[in-house]
Amino acid sequence: MKKIILIMLFITTITNAQEYKIEAKSITGVFDVNEKSKAEIFSAINKWISINYNSAKNVIQLNDAEAGTIIIKGITEVTCKNVSKVLFPKNSYIPENTTTKFNHLIEINIKENKYRIIYRIIDSEGLDDNFFNCIKLNGGNEANITTYNDEVEIGLKKGLIGQEKRELYKLKSIAMFEDIRIGLENSMKATMLSIEKSTTVSSDGW
Repeated sequence: MKKIILIMLFITTITNAQEYKIEAKSITGVFDVNEKSKAEIFSAINKWISINYNSAKNVIQLNDAEAGTIIIKGITEVTCKNVSKVLFPKNSYIPENTTTKFNHLIEINIKENKYRIIYRIIDSEGLDDNFFNCIKLNGGNEANITTYNDEVEIGLKKGLIGQEKRELYKLKSIAMFEDIRIGLENSMKATMLSIEKSTTVSSDGW
């Protein structure tokens, strides 16, 4: 039993080792890199961008070595249950899952032995502001979801969707936005940790 508890504590420590500041549309993390100069960190992160984006030239918005600032743009994709399926459950043309794409900006500020990553989502592709306003990484989006559902309700009534299905849609939409929030947070943190790994790998002499 003691061994199990120690293992669980060890895993928890690893999981919570990196702290993040989470706001409505952004996550910020500060990473310490011992014995790495500003230039070395800058070079490692640029290499990471070249490997992880199809065209580093197209995604880099700012790349200032002297200031130690890199800004890149890209797309974050999140897959969740398709809430529209509850309206037409027998329609095989409506997929079980749907993917939402979010445009993002990643700003990286580099100093000697440390750097900061600010990862922001700036909009959702093909979706209106009411939908995007429901995405709050730090929670507290109940009022926004109500506004979103009120707008959807108008369209569903015009489409002669019954009240039972409309209420079920509202209920499922709450779960959908929570799934998107979790998916975004996990994806954003995973990207940050991938960048961190690229800056902490020791040189093998090549």
